[in-house]
Amino acid sequence: MQTATHTKTCLFRITAADREKLQTLLFKRYPHREWGSFFRFGYRITNWGIHVSFVDAIEAQPGELKRDSGIVEFSAGYILRAQLMLADMELGIGVIHSHPQGCSTYASSLDDDMDGYFSREFAMYGNGRPYVSLRVAQTADGEFSFSGEAWLNGKQMSVAEWLTIGTELCREAAELDYWRKEDSVTEDERTARFSELIGQRVGHLKASSVAAIGCSGLGSPAIHVLVRAGVRRFVLVDPDYFAPSNQERMHGSNWHDLETKPLKIEILRRLILDIEPTAVVTIIRGNVLDEAVLDEILRCDLALGCTDSQHSRAALGDYASHYLLPCIDAAVLMRAKNGKLTEQVGELARYSPGEPCPWCLGRINQKALAYELLTDEEREQRAHAAAEAVRRGIDGAQYWGDKPPRELTVGYMTTMVGAMQAGYAEGWIAGASSMPHQRFQFDLGMPLLGVVPCEKLRQPECSCNWTKGWGDQACAERSVTMPAHWEKAEVLSAIGSPDQ
Repeated sequence: MQTATHTKTCLFRITAADREKLQTLLFKRYPHREWGSFFRFGYRITNWGIHVSFVDAIEAQPGELKRDSGIVEFSAGYILRAQLMLADMELGIGVIHSHPQGCSTYASSLDDDMDGYFSREFAMYGNGRPYVSLRVAQTADGEFSFSGEAWLNGKQMSVAEWLTIGTELCREAAELDYWRKEDSVTEDERTARFSELIGQRVGHLKASSVAAIGCSGLGSPAIHVLVRAGVRRFVLVDPDYFAPSNQERMHGSNWHDLETKPLKIEILRRLILDIEPTAVVTIIRGNVLDEAVLDEILRCDLALGCTDSQHSRAALGDYASHYLLPCIDAAVLMRAKNGKLTEQVGELARYSPGEPCPWCLGRINQKALAYELLTDEEREQRAHAAAEAVRRGIDGAQYWGDKPPRELTVGYMTTMVGAMQAGYAEGWIAGASSMPHQRFQFDLGMPLLGVVPCEKLRQPECSCNWTKGWGDQACAERSVTMPAHWEKAEVLSAIGSPDQ
């Protein structure tokens, strides 16, 4: 069953580095005068509104903004330059400008006139693409505020939240919803010990939203830790039903589930609401490649990759680059010989805009990825072709007829790695800590845990070099898409209070 329809809104994302440059530009005439710029953005039209990701500013050239005016006045030449750029590409173009220091960011009558004109003009030049207008201000103490609107097909919606992705994942509400900022830092005795460590930053967890892609051995302990830490909004994604073999490593499961075999997402939702009844939990029976899943996880501060599948890893890397959706991906590998454990390896990797993607990091096995996307018939055909090749004395490996080995993991390893993943997520959301490496591995059986960082640079030919923030306009550059034979995702009703 689909979630109930509410007023549509716009969510705006930007990297911390781009925000710093943008604020330097917009506040250059402070404290009394405004400044502004056109900017390019990628976007995705969703069932809840529009997701907008900042690409870059189209800075004014000399004479394109009137310097002798206290407000922002765009010259005809500057407007024409933006219109021609819009007609020449698939990205959207919007306007962002500052209000004087300490002023409200609510739209003035002049702002309304400007936006009314630009929304019509840019829709015409952009063949109906959305237009976005943002207004920002800063106090003398550096406190930031914003308001804004987006237009699509002649209809207006508010820019409700601004997400900044850097060493801290900062979620800010528009000035109209300022009360939500205050609510996010209220004291909670349940997280008092963490609060003693990092102060009011712990309140950022309550205001955050986290997606888990995979809800069993890795996802369940990660979410278990996060809900106890104060996170109150979750999107849970998994296509599978609970099986008896899952009980050894799935947090929240009980003996009754061995008989009823519910969906894994239902078990994890039950665990969350048993700990925090006011949590808002959206559960999706489906795969991360489904467009309906992408719509929901784009509302989150970050995603946790908990499946150890090749297609999930590739997709999350695409989303980090194209939509500025950061991710922490986890994996576990265990091997044994003659009843003795030989490998107890955990791996964590971070995907974030501006960093190497999973392909650049060497985390994608192309043969395994191809196998995951095949139909059962295609797999049988490959197996038959390989067997026939062997019968004729030819190397059958070229047909790759065999499936990858099943990864065997146990609860103590998945719980530990999932909890570490959650810990790094907490530190990232609160800006209190960060992973020591973008990607690293460790082995419990090795001296000093055998920690190995796997640092790599971006590959020059990889599209992650130039698709940062392009949103749906980078669809042609996605490294993996959902096969037509896979079952469509089902987004189930969110449970919990929408005001938390």
